[in-house]
Amino acid sequence: MKQSLKWGVLGLCVYVIFLVIKLPAVQVLGYLSLPPEIKLQGVKGTIWQGQAMNATVQGLPVSNIKWTLDFWPLLLGNISIDIEAGNIRQADEVAFDGEVSFSSNRIQLNAVQVYLPTNLMMTLFPLPFPVKADGRFKVDVAELDYGQSCQVLKGSGQWLNAKVAGLEGMIDLGNFSADMACENNNIVLSVKEPNSFGLSAQATIPANLKFSVIGRFKPDDNLPDEVQQAAQFFGNQDAQGFYRISF
Repeated sequence: MKQSLKWGVLGLCVYVIFLVIKLPAVQVLGYLSLPPEIKLQGVKGTIWQGQAMNATVQGLPVSNIKWTLDFWPLLLGNISIDIEAGNIRQADEVAFDGEVSFSSNRIQLNAVQVYLPTNLMMTLFPLPFPVKADGRFKVDVAELDYGQSCQVLKGSGQWLNAKVAGLEGMIDLGNFSADMACENNNIVLSVKEPNSFGLSAQATIPANLKFSVIGRFKPDDNLPDEVQQAAQFFGNQDAQGFYRISF
């Protein structure tokens, strides 16, 4: 009798483990309350290793999302997940690759790389006038620890193959680079010269996301006249020929 009970309990444990391992992602996600800015479509696979064909994140379309969920952090109430999305080789796609960890009111990123099409991102920026731009934003985050505010951030960003629309077509601006860090618990992006726009600026992003940008720029003399004229929308030049940015 005891032997039968032992084998019965063992069999039940194996069955439960099998159910957990094979737990369909679409069923689990159906019970979760995802943030309204995140929408998934075409979910398949298990909760541990699954895929979503399409998603919308903060209004940005993302395709072919794959994830691997680590079991052991769950025992401590944390979520650690490796995510791969989009195609890095496709300039018109959002792409993501790296490790994301969640706990109560805290997010951590490790070795994360993100590519964002410029034309999509420009719709999110509060620019003083409409700008049609092209290229790709690349973000490399070596480490991020963000709770109620920014605790640790080591990373960099680039605007690759930057272009803006002119009267006679797209104007090539080259590349722009920025450093990313935490200052006074805010995320800070610092753009420095050299670049074709003579741009140096600092963007501060607090926890409420009401970011601010201050800086200056002086377009290269080799850029078309229309670029020089458009720069005048930012006001008068200072004694060194720079235009000030503040918004």
